[in-house]
Amino acid sequence: MSIRSSITTLFLLALFTLASHNLWAKDAFGQHSTMGLGNNTCNAFVNEYDAHASYYLSWLAGYMTAYNVSETDTYSILGNNKDVSQIQTWLLDYCKLNGEQTFEHAVMNLIRNLKYFRLRTEN
Repeated sequence: MSIRSSITTLFLLALFTLASHNLWAKDAFGQHSTMGLGNNTCNAFVNEYDAHASYYLSWLAGYMTAYNVSETDTYSILGNNKDVSQIQTWLLDYCKLNGEQTFEHAVMNLIRNLKYFRLRTEN
């Protein structure tokens, strides 16, 4: 990928992130319950990554599956991206910069970025 193409992609991702609206259902007060590792901080994710990455990635897979099921016009939030290492790198980089945020918050931001590249149908 060329530098110009990379810059364009980053610009579009930033633009879409800023323009995105609330994607998840909430209660009447705008709250929802988070279970499991999503409650951990980004600092915990970064610090535990070497020993427990598979636990976090399993939680992430469940979260993304739930998103695929609940979001209209979405077959796969991952789009054509089958390279999980890019997702892991994105989450690690995000969490290193936002250590006090929850892991769920990091995943929500990841999904906001992926939404515009999702597969809308199986083929």
